[in-house]
Amino acid sequence: MSTAAAPYESAYWVPTSDGHELHVRRAGEGRAGDGTPGVLFLPGLFADGTFFLGTAGRSPADVFLAEGYAVHAASLRGHGPSRRADGGRAGDWNFDTYVRHDIPDLVRAVSERHPGPLFLLAHSMAGYAALAALGVAPELQRRLAGVVTLSSAVNDYSDGGLPKRAQILFAATLSRLVGRFPARALKQGRFDEPAGLMRQFADWAPRGGFHSADGATDYWAALAEVTLPALVGVGAADTFHASPARARKLAQHLGSDVRCTVFGRESGLSWDPGHVDVVRGRRAAEEVLPRLVEWMRRTLPADGPAGAGDTDTTAEAVNPDTTPGAGDRDTTAGGGRTAPGTGTTNGGGTGADADTE
Repeated sequence: MSTAAAPYESAYWVPTSDGHELHVRRAGEGRAGDGTPGVLFLPGLFADGTFFLGTAGRSPADVFLAEGYAVHAASLRGHGPSRRADGGRAGDWNFDTYVRHDIPDLVRAVSERHPGPLFLLAHSMAGYAALAALGVAPELQRRLAGVVTLSSAVNDYSDGGLPKRAQILFAATLSRLVGRFPARALKQGRFDEPAGLMRQFADWAPRGGFHSADGATDYWAALAEVTLPALVGVGAADTFHASPARARKLAQHLGSDVRCTVFGRESGLSWDPGHVDVVRGRRAAEEVLPRLVEWMRRTLPADGPAGAGDTDTTAEAVNPDTTPGAGDRDTTAGGGRTAPGTGTTNGGGTGADADTE
């Protein structure tokens, strides 16, 4: 296992349709026409693109680079080097900004730069934001070979008890008072979050909502428009910011050939991962991420790179009364059927950053 950081070859800026510039770091880029698959990484709350890159040990991006994938690690607005085009402060924004601007503009720009098939892999909040963006603008799906979300589940009060209610209300109230959620001062992450985003989360939670701030767009309904291959993964020990039940709810709203996998000991892992260590750390690199690579390989069209057209025998649903084997916690979202595992698991260390959403 390599202990060196991945060799990030270049960086570029993606202009948004509302005057921001989003920073993307790229490595392993293929040449035009060579069919090299790529992955666009999107981090969740309090994090930038370095969430997937790391500086010590084997980063998530390293796993994909070692398998011949090109990687594009993006930072959403207000995070990392991303900036306003006019040099001003990022100001306030909300979830709808990611859905209408940042994520669509990143998908368009990266797919135009990358010559081969492109996957999107998003963590936590960025996962359900990406799915909402693909549902609101279905034409974006033609630019992607598939989408993977990890630790992504819309927050509500169906689990987590009083501590979750208190945290969501505290975040919204504090953000209103100081104009942002001060994640850095509270040592919850590297980047603060906008008050508008916190207000939207607090508005959804009591009734299990998932809609635009003005109420005009029902994101739950929009998810039915997502028809490209999707893998929704969650750690078995992720029971606060996400949970297996809410991840399944997210998957069940998709209109695609979706797999929902709970990563943990019951699916053959050496531990039950939580919100962050399902993607970052040694065990994630050894146990979880290789299964995502394999899912992507099997998802590629038959005329893709060598081996991409192999028949995925693990994707065949079995009788719902059949007891899954030791490695099986994969649920096809459409009918609640259990199917043999795709090789998705959970991975290791906790990670140094408190990138919890």
